[in-house]
Amino acid sequence: LKPGLLAPADPVDRPVTARPPADGSPYDVRELLDNADGTGLFDKGSFTETLAGWGKTVVAGRAKLGGIPFGVISVETRTVEAVVPADPANPDSRESIKPQAGQVWYPDSAHKTAQAIADFGRGEKLPLMILANWRGFSGGTRDMYDEVLKFGAKIVDELTKYDMPVFVYIPPKAELRGGAWVVVDP
Repeated sequence: LKPGLLAPADPVDRPVTARPPADGSPYDVRELLDNADGTGLFDKGSFTETLAGWGKTVVAGRAKLGGIPFGVISVETRTVEAVVPADPANPDSRESIKPQAGQVWYPDSAHKTAQAIADFGRGEKLPLMILANWRGFSGGTRDMYDEVLKFGAKIVDELTKYDMPVFVYIPPKAELRGGAWVVVDP
């Protein structure tokens, strides 16, 4: 083994049989990445999610593939809840919970994606695996005000500067449309 690499926890030639549901219904992408059966894409037990409470329509973390550390960015396909804190300057303001559809980049998840890419590339020098399954960016007035396009552009900037290998995998039954295609298109 080369310095810095660890022996894989499972055989490199093991079958990867974890798949999204055949009917295209929402699923937990973490089960596709790494699951208890050891049939996920990455080495068994190696995926560690980071920034889980923020930008919940994106799942980011680190994993090993054949013992090689990778940065991982994937898509939450299920609807999630985003907590919008109360405005401390407004006594009438209240915390609210907003649903966010899966497979969509919202301002928080686009920012999370760009930040994770920056961390994996500049700080850690990890190869990057993107499991792409986005329908695009949110386009509501509030999301535009919250700079969704700025953070989308930041994803492109970070990928442009990335000097380690970048792999884009489109899982079965996945889709890549609109601005999402533009962002991850090689």
